[in-house]
Amino acid sequence: MPASQFNSPGKIRPDGTVHLTGSIGLTEPGKEAEIRFLIVQNDVIVEGRGRGEGGSDSWSGRSDAECEQLQEGPAMAIGLGLLSRDSKPGVGFQTVTWSAQIELERRGDD
Repeated sequence: MPASQFNSPGKIRPDGTVHLTGSIGLTEPGKEAEIRFLIVQNDVIVEGRGRGEGGSDSWSGRSDAECEQLQEGPAMAIGLGLLSRDSKPGVGFQTVTWSAQIELERRGDD
């Protein structure tokens, strides 16, 4: 899963959750990648999860809970992607981690 990244800005939704998207290079067409992420802003750390579809280079995810303490502005995003592989050779799991400085913005439900 090379060249994984976060799109910026991340969206702080009216319900207090954060929606992040990004790109991820999947190596198993038809397989769904699991994405986990952290958003760090000052002393606040928020966890989230998402999915990337096989055959697509994009993923989408939301924070697990409301995060009223996050503000508009810069934040660090840290990602982990996990993909199960069942083609030979190379049966097992493929993982990738990445991080990026992103901006957070308050948005409606777009």
